Amino acid sequence: MAPVCENRAKQCINSNHKINLPSLQHALINRNYAKLWYGQAVSALGDSVFGTTLVLWVSQVLASGRSWAPAAVGGILVAAGAAFALVGPIAGVFVDRWNRKSTMMRTEVIRAAMVAGLTGLSFVPVRDLPVGVWLAAVYLVVFVLNAAGQFFSPARFATTGDVVPGEQDRARAAGLAEATTSAAAIIGPPIAASLLFTVGFQWALAANAASYVVSYVAIRFLRLTPGPRPPAPAGAGESSLHAEFSVGLRLFARNRFLVTLLTVTMICQCGTGAINTLNVFFVTRDLHASSHLFGLAETAMGAGFIIGALAAGRMVRWIGARALTWSGLLATGVLAAAYALQRSFPAGLAMLAIYAMPIAMLNTAVVPLLLDAAPRAYLGRVMAVFNPVNQLASMLSVVVSGWLASTVLRSFHASVAGITLNSVSLIFIVAGGLIFLSGIRAFAALPSVSASSARATSAGRW
Repeated sequence: MAPVCENRAKQCINSNHKINLPSLQHALINRNYAKLWYGQAVSALGDSVFGTTLVLWVSQVLASGRSWAPAAVGGILVAAGAAFALVGPIAGVFVDRWNRKSTMMRTEVIRAAMVAGLTGLSFVPVRDLPVGVWLAAVYLVVFVLNAAGQFFSPARFATTGDVVPGEQDRARAAGLAEATTSAAAIIGPPIAASLLFTVGFQWALAANAASYVVSYVAIRFLRLTPGPRPPAPAGAGESSLHAEFSVGLRLFARNRFLVTLLTVTMICQCGTGAINTLNVFFVTRDLHASSHLFGLAETAMGAGFIIGALAAGRMVRWIGARALTWSGLLATGVLAAAYALQRSFPAGLAMLAIYAMPIAMLNTAVVPLLLDAAPRAYLGRVMAVFNPVNQLASMLSVVVSGWLASTVLRSFHASVAGITLNSVSLIFIVAGGLIFLSGIRAFAALPSVSASSARATSAGRW
């Protein structure tokens, strides 16, 4: 889920001469954000390598040839989801209480230590420990890493707001973060496979542990001005988690901008979640491609995300984050329906990449909107509401779309203007319609950020 400040051009010594790097300085906005970005880039790549490594190791080594292999791999996702659901809502309270730089550093230490522990355990031959012990260790590490991430992510989100003022630069920062994550998702899997099947499981894990160390060092050198402590809830002690979380909920509920933004993103999640879930069936059935080519579809979408994220800062400068939000939703809805009508694999790849671009722009535009609408002292709790609710909407979309395609719409077939529609393509069209409706809702209901920000600041003085 982020100041225009004057920077002197950095110089670095390369061989026997110096090279000025003003363009890199400008691209990364300012020195503090550059440090955040360096840490995120290395950590995101490490996480991508780590996640792919675990899936490959569990499926191809630990549970190879076993009937329960899919369930074992699914357990990794369950462990990550459990951390999100159980820890995410309360993490925001602590993020608002604690020093955010210290919070990020401590979580990186915890995550590095957990991965290092699993790395040490992985030197034990697989056959020397029961499968249940290996799975328990993997699930525990995944849970702790994602639980720590529930503290790290909102702390970094709020810190981005501190070091990058202004809607346009925050959009640029968010675009860089989105592009970095998408690039890591493309680069990480082949690196993971190469490490796993050449140097071994241990060194793939060690790479992720090292990435957390790099992130820690980058954050350690941030220069931040301490912000004001959040006001204590009336009639409640500082130790009352329930009271502080309730204050955050009331602030969220009374802020029209935040409620409207949450509503439209939830509707959008319902549409994009269905497409992400069923896309493998659309590629193999409607686009008539081999399952081995599905990776190209993921790569095309990743490329679209990167292009959209990098272009988002310029778009915010031209039309503003609010306009980019509603227009991006409208464009995404139309493109989702257009993708559902494709029947050629090359054309489908091109449309999928184009469809991903406005989604990345949306993800980028939402960051400055949230940072402007929510009081700084409550950002942790605002994100503790915003992220889990959107995650829940996405999960609901996954379940409903999968159930519809497998039961009620399983035998659906229709022909429209010479194009045959089946259950998956129909769901994609409906999903596009939902996203389009969320764009109409955003256009009609999102108030100006300045007015919303003023109300949010007023509501924060309790």
